[in-house]
Amino acid sequence: MEKLMDLGHMDNYYEQIVKKKFTTVQMTTYILGIIGIVLVVALSIFFSGIISILIPVALIMIGVGVWLVIYLIKNSGIEYEYTFVVGEMRIEKIKGQSRRKKVAAFDVKDIDDIGKYIDRATGKKTIDTKAYPNILHAEQNELNDDTYYVVIHDKLKGKHALLIFSPNETTLQKLRPYLSIELKKKFLKLQREEQEYKDKEKTETVAQN
Repeated sequence: MEKLMDLGHMDNYYEQIVKKKFTTVQMTTYILGIIGIVLVVALSIFFSGIISILIPVALIMIGVGVWLVIYLIKNSGIEYEYTFVVGEMRIEKIKGQSRRKKVAAFDVKDIDDIGKYIDRATGKKTIDTKAYPNILHAEQNELNDDTYYVVIHDKLKGKHALLIFSPNETTLQKLRPYLSIELKKKFLKLQREEQEYKDKEKTETVAQN
């Protein structure tokens, strides 16, 4: 669930917090990792009971196993903080609600392209990611219908990048005035298509009930 924050109701300042949701593959990998650690520790304890010389090894493995489990659990909670300040967007990754890492910083007026990342009709990506060697992830879940992409001039690394993120309606409206004329037209088209889809979905739901 997103946690949103609009500090001071200032037109030129806005913050959005996006909580990362793992895909099925990511969650499966995470669970298998913990199971693997538990099995290694269990086997170490078992064999140390048969061969006494392995007791020190078992103790080391237990210590390492406990540390790895704590590390995985602590780093499973990931959030992204989008900060909009007078035409500039800054994005940070927050792990375990404490450790921060800068993901991107860019001027909205320098965005080269913007669009939905996944096509609702096909479920496929709308952009060729292979064309972008520098891909930055800051999305809730890349397979979500409300995931967007922007092609930016990243100030942190000083080069172009493809940013995949999950802006809410307010964040999108903050970006809009700074986009080029062509991108404003594309943005408005995206908004119309989004509204049409929601209206159609609402009508179908009412009809089913």
